[in-house]
Amino acid sequence: MSIRLEKNEIVYFVDTKYIIEAVLNFETVMAKNTETGKSDVLKIAHLTSAPLSDHKNQKVQDLSQIPEKLLQKAQKRLEAILPVYKSYSRQAIEERAKELGVSIQSMYNWINAYRANEQLSSLVFEGTNGGRGKGRLDEKIEKIIQNAIKDYYLTPQKPTVTKLHEEIAMQCAKANIDSPGIVTVRRRVQEVNEYNLLKKREGKKAVNKLVPIKNEYPDGNYPLEVLMIDHTRVDIIVVDNHHRLELGRPWITVAIDVFSRMVAGFYISMETPGYFATGQCIGNAMLPKEKLPEKYKIKSKWPVWGIPKMIHMDNAKEFRGNDIERACLEYGISIVWRPVGRPHFGGHIERLLKTLHDDIHTLKGTTFSNIHKRGEYDSQKMATMTLDEFEEWITILIADVYHNKIHSALGKSPLKRYEEGIFGSDDQPPRGTLSRIEDEQSLRINLLPSIERTIQPYGIQLDNIYYYSEVLNSWIGATEPGSGPKRKRKFIVRRDPRDISRIYFYDPQFKRYYEVPYRNTRHPSVSIWEFRAAQRSLKEQEQREYSEDEIFEALQRMRDIEAMSEQKTKVMRRNQERRAQSLKATGSIEPIDKPPVLQEPEINDDFDDIQPYSGIED
Repeated sequence: MSIRLEKNEIVYFVDTKYIIEAVLNFETVMAKNTETGKSDVLKIAHLTSAPLSDHKNQKVQDLSQIPEKLLQKAQKRLEAILPVYKSYSRQAIEERAKELGVSIQSMYNWINAYRANEQLSSLVFEGTNGGRGKGRLDEKIEKIIQNAIKDYYLTPQKPTVTKLHEEIAMQCAKANIDSPGIVTVRRRVQEVNEYNLLKKREGKKAVNKLVPIKNEYPDGNYPLEVLMIDHTRVDIIVVDNHHRLELGRPWITVAIDVFSRMVAGFYISMETPGYFATGQCIGNAMLPKEKLPEKYKIKSKWPVWGIPKMIHMDNAKEFRGNDIERACLEYGISIVWRPVGRPHFGGHIERLLKTLHDDIHTLKGTTFSNIHKRGEYDSQKMATMTLDEFEEWITILIADVYHNKIHSALGKSPLKRYEEGIFGSDDQPPRGTLSRIEDEQSLRINLLPSIERTIQPYGIQLDNIYYYSEVLNSWIGATEPGSGPKRKRKFIVRRDPRDISRIYFYDPQFKRYYEVPYRNTRHPSVSIWEFRAAQRSLKEQEQREYSEDEIFEALQRMRDIEAMSEQKTKVMRRNQERRAQSLKATGSIEPIDKPPVLQEPEINDDFDDIQPYSGIED
């Protein structure tokens, strides 16, 4: 959920209802108590969009559970209401409804549903409405239409929709089924992604029409219109916390607000960046940073938070992932992939990374940007900073130095530019504060890798590890609704690779995540990387599959060896650092004391064979 911070919006302080009169700054609003009529200055961090007592049982929609067709319809509804959403003008809504050929009541229903939390899932309607708004075509006809669009319409010959309709009619006649009307075919064509349409019919050069033809990616028009994300290996060697011996060079993933050049968020790790690092960076960019001053002793404001309009990322495979794309889709964020062969489209963030590296090169242990600049400097010998210390150092560099220095392209500091974008200036209209994410935990979980698993009598198995909680009991052996008894139902689970001692199980009936711990609670918390290292070690000794207990026992032996070793190797020190980082992983969902009373699902004793989990990496 998110909370709108605009004049006349209803908000709650605990369970007391207020109406916002003015947004005073990034931290406070002036709001009127609806019961007493008294105006108070309230901290934004303490406000919610609903009474606090209602939040405990708040439902969460996991987008991976929503069929693609329903998601596409929700997107169409969102596109329909966005032009009139903020004005909420009856005339504008009626004109928009007439333009789209939908009822005025439908428009109001969609707008009111979306206003509840401004998330795409609020526009997914799974209940019956008399058949309106649902696909009524037979699956055979639908398949013929989609194949004809792919193989006939999306070709360099560029046939018209009329010709496409004739082609579909001929194929339906051969299959001895009724053909759809041309209006239906035209609607299916309109659903085709514009990028694919141009690429297939016009060629690769025509795709350039979708991107600006400037020398670099354009500046945004307001704060968080565009976030740009990239990652790089940092030019410094860090050491471990205990022995202060070399670990290697860390990686940093950074998100920059193109409009202001403010750093929206970052994520640092010793792991090669991929889907997980990208998701963590996006989450850090969207969430408030009010705890950072206390944690890192920064003195400047870091008021970047909210839902961006679009995120611009490299086309490399480590950025791609269905979970990230669906999480962005949920919050109405468009993803723009950097065009292949156009490196200047990442110019803004590459200049930021160069600026950060110029300061990093002044630290002891820097590797500089190349061997010529390094000369005879011994980076390994001079390294003194731990990963935690480097994270604190770069946080201070960003918040207290970079954000406050005059930016050559802007003529003012990034922080000043951002403030003008939000509150306005002589030459910049005010954007207003952005919607603030309320349910931080759900956002964090939705950015974790998702896995599908059946529920067995022992619970859930991932990577030869067993997880169990009473919340799973009523789903043991459940079958897919409407299917035969042998088709087991799969459920969504998510797991933080930094700490695999628990998983998050999504209950489709209560629409909530529940924490599910190890079945054997005596096992220690470990990262997925450390666990897999133990697996590899055992397999090298003997070619066979090892049980969960054997792997954890091997892990303990490996830790004992590390503890006794006087001169630790870099690999061992990295393992220790991973464990330290796991302890800093995001907080878990509060476990429930008793399982909720669920409707009894179908039970079948013919369980699937246990399958080993292949991994969560892309």
